[in-house]
Amino acid sequence: MNMAFLIIDVQEAFIGHRKGEREYENTFEYINETAKLFREASRPVIIVRDIESGDDESFQNVEELIVEDNDIEILKKFSNSFWKTNLEEILKEKNIDFVVLCGNAAEFCVLATYNGANERGFGAAMLQNGIFAEHPNGLIDIFNNRALISHEVISYMLGK
Repeated sequence: MNMAFLIIDVQEAFIGHRKGEREYENTFEYINETAKLFREASRPVIIVRDIESGDDESFQNVEELIVEDNDIEILKKFSNSFWKTNLEEILKEKNIDFVVLCGNAAEFCVLATYNGANERGFGAAMLQNGIFAEHPNGLIDIFNNRALISHEVISYMLGK
């Protein structure tokens, strides 16, 4: 199994207002530690940024997200990170058959990308404790209805 890690829409415009919340800090701890596992295993870390409403300072990644030079950036204008981007081509070029998703928001772009991955034949799971939600029930819906994967399982699968 060849895996890639997709970090979706962790931008100031979307989640910057949540800084200082316990959930905010905990979620970034999971995202950054999981990205580190992928990098150490020489697996792709793909940062997806939504630029539908513009690409000014507020649409940059939040400072808490650790980004490395080898990470791949995808710019999107739609909820599904596959739609009208080169994400699918990049994954196929790197022989990826499974993606782990995290970021913002559970009910919108993360879910749309999860569905997009499945529609294109990729295996997909959402990072447990690595997803922001707009609404309190957003995470509950994801937990009850979508595949989740933990940091510990990813570590095992990547051979760490």
